[in-house]
Amino acid sequence: MQFSRLTAVVTLSSALLVTACTGAQDGSDGVSTTSASGASDTATSTEGTDAGAATSAPAEDDAASTTTAMTTDESAAVLSVEEAEQVATTLLANRQKAYTTSQQWIKKAQQKAYMSTARTAAAAEARLARALDQKVAAAEDPGEANVLAISREDGKRPIFLFVQSVPKSGVPVLHLMESRTGETKDFRIIWEASMLPGTEIPTFDRRSVGTPVLRSGKGDLVEAPRDVLKKLAAFISYPQPEDKPDYKTNGYAAAVRKAASKQADAVSDQASLREKNWLVSEDTKVLMFEDGSALVLGALLRDTTFDIKDNAVLNAPDTFRVFTDDGELTDQAVLRTSVFVAMRVPSKETGGEPVLLAAREQLVDAWGS
Repeated sequence: MQFSRLTAVVTLSSALLVTACTGAQDGSDGVSTTSASGASDTATSTEGTDAGAATSAPAEDDAASTTTAMTTDESAAVLSVEEAEQVATTLLANRQKAYTTSQQWIKKAQQKAYMSTARTAAAAEARLARALDQKVAAAEDPGEANVLAISREDGKRPIFLFVQSVPKSGVPVLHLMESRTGETKDFRIIWEASMLPGTEIPTFDRRSVGTPVLRSGKGDLVEAPRDVLKKLAAFISYPQPEDKPDYKTNGYAAAVRKAASKQADAVSDQASLREKNWLVSEDTKVLMFEDGSALVLGALLRDTTFDIKDNAVLNAPDTFRVFTDDGELTDQAVLRTSVFVAMRVPSKETGGEPVLLAAREQLVDAWGS
């Protein structure tokens, strides 16, 4: 009996372009954000808290030539808009090379584009693609780097850029770029995910003023960022716990549950299935929106475990064998997936419930016996 489902896949398609109000009072730099409002989700179940969409007014911004020295605001971004755009463009180009360069140089290319959990996911994705002779979406031309937010100077490190790209597929991809030293040469992508159908990114402060980073605690948010991600992790585990948070996931949680249930049914004669997700705490980053709500970016790890019944055998698919030589499994099989998520968490003033804006899943390891 084969088990083919490795990660829940939420398929996204066509997106709408929404022009942002860029410096309405002091000129425009032509910055735009692409929403996923017009995208469709093949996992059509959106019952309960999965229904709805995150929408907002577009973001206000400065002219492209604005530098931190020119701003009259007391607060200032860690980089000028021009510097940020140059960094983002370079990193997106490095990202593309991380999937298209020759095998000899691919590890070095990955190191120039990614860091931390995002690098692990990128390396696994490239490894799977090579082994199975598949194309990777990240290898496509990412299009123009659209810098949506630059972190505000607060005397602390790391510093961040939040960037959107729209490849030829039309599905907007979000990227968080970090420099631990504050030097532009040290920026790397530490998180990325595709926007979910029906979502938009709310307004950040102007880029020259910079976006505040919530580095600890919960501030004025309705829930602590890590607690929100931990509840989401439990919400999408299988079997699902009885306690369900009042979150909108725009079809994602329903798709994950449906995929797990379908796979459990497919192997029910040979094995039982359980899935557990947990938070990679150090990957949680929080950028504040203009209205006081927050963009919470984080990574989860998911283990999908097949406990094989007595006298039963599971035949591992090719994707499983990329990570291990075990083909016929008689005891247990485990698939490990990195899950990257972005949530808007409201403040006490704005009210409302947390909303999932983007998600990405990538198989990163597998083992069994």
